[in-house]
Amino acid sequence: MIQNMPPGLKNILIIMGLGSMAQLALPRLGIDPSEWYLYYPDSSQFRIWQLVTHIFCHGGIGHILFNALALFSFGMVVEMRLGTPRFLKLFFISGLGAVLLHFIWYAFFIHSQTGFFFPNHAVGSDIPYPAMLGASGALYGVMTAFAVLYPNESMIFLFIPYPIKAKYLVPVIVGIDVFLGVLDLQSDSIAHFAHIGGALSGFIIIKIWQKYRKV
Repeated sequence: MIQNMPPGLKNILIIMGLGSMAQLALPRLGIDPSEWYLYYPDSSQFRIWQLVTHIFCHGGIGHILFNALALFSFGMVVEMRLGTPRFLKLFFISGLGAVLLHFIWYAFFIHSQTGFFFPNHAVGSDIPYPAMLGASGALYGVMTAFAVLYPNESMIFLFIPYPIKAKYLVPVIVGIDVFLGVLDLQSDSIAHFAHIGGALSGFIIIKIWQKYRKV
């Protein structure tokens, strides 16, 4: 199966695995892997490379296994349909779209709390910001692309024992993120708006390519 895996997906999964192993190994060498995680631009820990590196870091074994399995399930078919160059564009643009919407939401959240979009820079405060990490935003873009390209494909999702068509399943998954993002539970550490941003990016990209008959 690995031999038949298209190269774009294969290399993404390999880098994800290497990133997770590095997260475990580097602290033992006195190196902080959080330099690779993504922080809000107002944070003193923000670095430009985090826009990409955070995709290949995860918050535990369950996090990376779920993302890797889902990306494998959707990505195999999508890359074979799009070709490797367009698949990689879809993946990374969706990842950046996820970051954009997450930052927009977080900026308004911070403004509601402090009166500033960038309080650390504006008034010299020292607000600690949480890190975002994981390939979920890019995954949502690939998953949405699959639903647009293969809307009537039936799928089994997690603990639901019955197959559901992609055109129904994916909107429900994204809708749950919209609901939980708006609800904004204090105990919820998931970046729901990043998921939504990735899904929107994937939808827009595929629709543009369909319009110009590239897929």
